[in-house]
Amino acid sequence: MVKKLLYLAICCTLSLGNCFAQEKDSIEYIGGNIAEEMPLFNGNIYEFIQKNLIYPESAKFDSLQGVVFISFWIDTTGTTMDYEVVKGIRDDLNNEALRVTKLITFDKPAMQRGKPVKIKYTIPVMFIPDKKKGQ
Repeated sequence: MVKKLLYLAICCTLSLGNCFAQEKDSIEYIGGNIAEEMPLFNGNIYEFIQKNLIYPESAKFDSLQGVVFISFWIDTTGTTMDYEVVKGIRDDLNNEALRVTKLITFDKPAMQRGKPVKIKYTIPVMFIPDKKKGQ
């Protein structure tokens, strides 16, 4: 019985703390990687990636193709940071996928309840010879 009352008291205290918290201009992080309004990229992000992608010669020589998944954070100003290869193929392709995703800039950050939020974003970078110009 004492454990239940202690648990109830802790829950009530945590709930009240959230009720009286001050409003902020931005929310530090939104869980689940989905916001009411996702970040705004001016144009088609996949076309941008394919246009700026340089297929590594070593991968062309080995007839290597596939998809590299890169994740990064978009902060409350729309700036991207903290890139990582979530699922890669080989270092040459992974490094090129990282290089091209670092070129991406967002015109507007993600929004939650009318305020900018920091959000994690994952995007596929496709290495398919037929889709790349000049191949």
